[in-house]
Parts: sequence; C-alpha cells; structure tokens
Amino acid sequence: MTLYQDKFQDIQEFRDQYLGIRKVCYELGIIFGRCEDDVKAMLTKQGITEPTTAQLKKATVKVEEELHAIIFMFPST
Repeated sequence: MTLYQDKFQDIQEFRDQYLGIRKVCYELGIIFGRCEDDVKAMLTKQGITEPTTAQLKKATVKVEEELHAIIFMFPST
C-alpha cells in the first residue's frame, strides 16, 4: 500500500482517504494483517495456550487493527 500524505493535506483528510481505501480493500476481499502466528503469539503472551473461537476472533481483530495503525502512522517511503 503506497499512500502518502500530501504536503498540505490535513491529517483528517488523509485519515479519511486511508479509511476509504481500507474499506474498498475489505469489500473486495483484500484483507491483510491477519497472520495466525501473530495472533497465537499475542495469546501465548497473555497465557492463553488453548484459545476459544471467540478469543481467536477477538485477537485477530486486535492484531489487524494494530497493523493498520502502524501502516497509517509509518507509511513506507
């Protein structure tokens, strides 16, 4: 994903643009940031070795959200 904030672009406009692209990707079935290894590592760190389906779903969403926060804050140059 190569999205850059323009020199005079407001941060809110940039965020809206990012969220729009993310929504389009989701609608097209392009979902990234759902790495099972990352989810399992996070749950293991929390002391959960045999997670339930609900715990897996919740952890997967959290890992994906954290990745999107990183992508938004630190785009590749």
